[in-house]
Amino acid sequence: MTVIALSGYYGFHNAGDEAILKALVTALRRCQPDVELIVFSADPDHTRKAYQVEAVSRVCPASIISTLRRADLLVSGGGGLLQDVTGPRTIPYYLGMMELARFLGAKVAVFAQGVGPLRSPWSRLGVKKVLSRVDFISVRDIASARFLRDLGVKKEIEITADPVFSLQRPAPRGVASFRDSSGLKKLPGEFLVGVALRPYPGEKVFDEKIRTVLANGCYYLRQEFGAKLLYLPFHRKKDLPLARVMAAHPLSAGQVYEGYLAPGNILQLMGKLDLLIGMRLHALIFAALCGVPFIALPYDPKVDAFLKNIGEKPAFALADLTSQKLLAELKKVLSQGEEYREKLQLKIKEQSVKVEETVAKIFSLVQDAGGKS
Repeated sequence: MTVIALSGYYGFHNAGDEAILKALVTALRRCQPDVELIVFSADPDHTRKAYQVEAVSRVCPASIISTLRRADLLVSGGGGLLQDVTGPRTIPYYLGMMELARFLGAKVAVFAQGVGPLRSPWSRLGVKKVLSRVDFISVRDIASARFLRDLGVKKEIEITADPVFSLQRPAPRGVASFRDSSGLKKLPGEFLVGVALRPYPGEKVFDEKIRTVLANGCYYLRQEFGAKLLYLPFHRKKDLPLARVMAAHPLSAGQVYEGYLAPGNILQLMGKLDLLIGMRLHALIFAALCGVPFIALPYDPKVDAFLKNIGEKPAFALADLTSQKLLAELKKVLSQGEEYREKLQLKIKEQSVKVEETVAKIFSLVQDAGGKS
C-alpha cells in the first residue's frame, strides 16, 4: 500500500487551507482508493475526524521522523507555503520537511504551490537549492513557475491549478439543507451578498480608505437591491475582527457568520449567495465553482493569477480603488448573463482536469516502489 504524507498549513482552521486539504485528500483517494494518507497538522484530532485520515503533530520531531520513515512520498502543498512574508520560520519549516523526507528515503513532490514573495536572500537560495533536488514540482500559476525559473531552479516545473477547483459543486438540496440548519434564512427575492475580507499581510490595521470605499459599495447594494450582507471570516483569528467592524458600520451593516467554515459548508453557503465581494483567494474560487458572480479585491498577485487562469483581468488595483471604480465593477458584474456563467464553468472544468492530471503524475512517482520495506 502506498503511504503519502501531506505537509501544508493544515490544522490552523483557515478555511482556504482546509479546503485545499479536503480537495487533495479527495483527489488522491479518487486516483487510488486504498492510499494511506498521513497529514502533518496543528490540530491532529480535528484533521483526523474531519478528513478520515491519519494525522500527527506538525511540530513534534518524533512524529515527523516516524511518519517520514513510513512514507513513500511527501506532498508539500498546495497553497502559498514558499514565501517569507508571514514570518521567518515559514521557509525553513517547509524546506526542512522536504530535506528530511529525502534523507529518510521518501520521494518529494511540490504540489500546486503559489511561490513568493521571497524577500530574504537566504530564502531565495534555500528554495533554489532544495527545489532543485525534489522529485516533482507543480505550481498553481505561470507567475510562480517564472519566479522559480528566475531563481535558477534546475527542475522541470509543471503549471497546474489550485486543488480546490476539483471540488464538486453542491446539489441544490444540500444548499437548502445547510441554509435551514445554520439559521441563515433567505427570504424569497432577497439579494444575499457575501463579503470575505482579510487584513493585509503583515499589517494589523486595515486600510481606512479602502474600508470606506467598501462600506460605500455595500451601502449602494443595500439601497439599490435591498441587499443583505453576510461577512465570511475565512480565517477566524485574522478576519473576524475586521468582519465585525464592517458589519457594525451604518453603511455596511450586516451579519457575521460566526461558525467554523468547513469546506463542505462553504460550498453550501456559497451556493445561496447572489454576489461575493472577496479578498480571500479561496472565497473567490468557491464563488466561481458555485456560479456566483464575484468582485475580486486583488491584494496579492495570487488573486491576479486566479483571475488570469479563468480568463479574467483585474478591474483595478486594490491600492487604487475608488468608489467610482467599485460601483462600475458592481454594475458590470451584476449585468453578466448566462452566457458568461457557462463560459466560466468551462474554465473551472479545465482547472479541475489539470488537478486530476497532476495527482496522477504524483502517484506515478511511487507506483512501482511497492511501499517501503
